[in-house]
Amino acid sequence: MAVWAISDLHLSFARPDRRERYASRWRDHAQAIEGHWRAIVGRGDLVLIPGDISSARNHRELQADLDWLGRLPGLKVLAPGNHDSWWGRVEAIRPMLRRSQRAVDGDAIVEAGAVLCGARGTPVVSEEEATDSDRLATSRALETAEAMLSAASALRSPGMPLLVLWHHPPFDQHGRPGPWVPLFERAGVTACVYGHLHAELQWSLAVQGVVGGVRYHCVAADAVGFRPLRIGI
Repeated sequence: MAVWAISDLHLSFARPDRRERYASRWRDHAQAIEGHWRAIVGRGDLVLIPGDISSARNHRELQADLDWLGRLPGLKVLAPGNHDSWWGRVEAIRPMLRRSQRAVDGDAIVEAGAVLCGARGTPVVSEEEATDSDRLATSRALETAEAMLSAASALRSPGMPLLVLWHHPPFDQHGRPGPWVPLFERAGVTACVYGHLHAELQWSLAVQGVVGGVRYHCVAADAVGFRPLRIGI
């Protein structure tokens, strides 16, 4: 089994959206993703998708995007992003998923010998620049991180990898960690995959590699060339 990750698919089959208006690299991006995916991902592989999965406005529009994902190889684990407006309580999401799809949001599951947990998170904002709204969002994201890692701990056996799907970058653009980063380190997280970033300057500043014993990967679709990135565990 191999583990792959790619986020920010921004699928919109029910309501086509020409995303190349944001950047030319997004032209026919779903076809590019599918081609790369089928070329490298095996049926028994695990694919992590940390958010911004679909631009659907409701669950009816979502179905075509879930169908497309369902036809691709591998077991897909989904977590929400800031553009997943259709995402509600994870207990309501799971019954809609296809056989090859799983969801995590503030909780944890075991699949393919690994513990997986995830959440949307929130941007890291310095205390000097934070508004009351920022502080509230940070507090809620921190509570969610604590809950998902507690759930993961209860499921984890010695030697099992612990993989986190966290949509927003866990660090700010200056490499300063959010308050969830120490939690990841204390929990012994193996790897954290995140997305959200869509500009080359942002990718160049993104924290990647091993920090505090945790391996971080930015896997926004355009950052990885619309090709799932293999995650070593």
